[in-house]
Amino acid sequence: MSIALASQGLSSLAPIVPQTATEQGSANGFTQVLQSVNSILEQADQMAAGYAQGKVGLTEAVLASEKADVTFQLAIAVRNRALSAYQEIMSLQV
Repeated sequence: MSIALASQGLSSLAPIVPQTATEQGSANGFTQVLQSVNSILEQADQMAAGYAQGKVGLTEAVLASEKADVTFQLAIAVRNRALSAYQEIMSLQV
């Protein structure tokens, strides 16, 4: 399915083709974001453990903890927004 947009100067763009689950593979965008959030949380845990052992300063440990907290809150907010949109779509009458 292709849409001709020559009047707007966008005719050279490739048409959007939906991908199936097998074409996406295991590393789609959402999975990558979750892996990134997980690595930030793990890094904050390592910094806290390093502070407890005296290897890391307080400032670095607190900054890593705050970064992890903000990142996790953002991930939860995105999840809540996606869930809300899904529930709204499911409640539409066709």
